[in-house]
Amino acid sequence: MGIVKREAFAAELFDQIDSLASTHQLQLIDVEIKGQTHNPIVVVYLDKEDGIGIDDLAAANRWLATLLDEVIDTSYTLEVSSPGGRSRRQV
Repeated sequence: MGIVKREAFAAELFDQIDSLASTHQLQLIDVEIKGQTHNPIVVVYLDKEDGIGIDDLAAANRWLATLLDEVIDTSYTLEVSSPGGRSRRQV
């Protein structure tokens, strides 16, 4: 998967995940796509107003996997993380 294609797919996922995250009282910070086309790594950075915890990330992992299963037609790896100093993606 080329860099341009990865960036376009990450932006598309960002739009889909952003509203869903809001319904869970979370803020989507960024989405990255890494790895190969046949087995991408999808990294989703989430935060919330009073700080995100491990329970929030575990719950997000479940609803994100459900969404990604609908839009990714190959095997993938999902990583859900706190932002760790990242700023929100400019959309």
